[in-house]
Amino acid sequence: EERESGLKHLLLFAAVFLFAISSTLVFIIGGWQLYSLRDQRLELNKGASSNTEKIAVMDKELGRITGEMTKLESKLSYLLSDIPSVELLTSLAKIIPDGINVESFSMTPSRLILAGTGKNDEQILLFANELNEANFAKSVSVPVISPGNRNSISVRTFKLECVLLPLDQIIASGNLTENKKNDSGKEEKSL
Repeated sequence: EERESGLKHLLLFAAVFLFAISSTLVFIIGGWQLYSLRDQRLELNKGASSNTEKIAVMDKELGRITGEMTKLESKLSYLLSDIPSVELLTSLAKIIPDGINVESFSMTPSRLILAGTGKNDEQILLFANELNEANFAKSVSVPVISPGNRNSISVRTFKLECVLLPLDQIIASGNLTENKKNDSGKEEKSL
């Protein structure tokens, strides 16, 4: 009986020992998986916040591109509208003197903004006067002239704004290539 009792105690001790080892292993593996899941969750949160930042940057860039596209579409629709923009640009090309380079322009129904370079201030002022005499110009601002360099050559940069006559007056004048002096001279001769 003592043997049986000792064997029972030994079996009971072995069962308790196996239970303790298996429970410890379950807790260790569970804790490791919990720690691993926590790390994965933190990485996912970092990834989500990074993606949120990227989406915000993309939304900002999309807004900027959409704004630029809207501006370009409005300029294109203006150029394709009934306004004689091609004729206006053709007549503008005829009055640009040698030595003046128009690097950019922006045209709306009421304004023409030009930026470019010239060899000297006199050429730029001559161009502004010629532009003021054009049939399509209501008024021309005094050019903003500043020193600059293009390809290691000293030049004068300018920016000026031309207020255009109303569309009906531009269309009624018909010939955009003549200037105001020629028109007034014709009127004087006919009187």
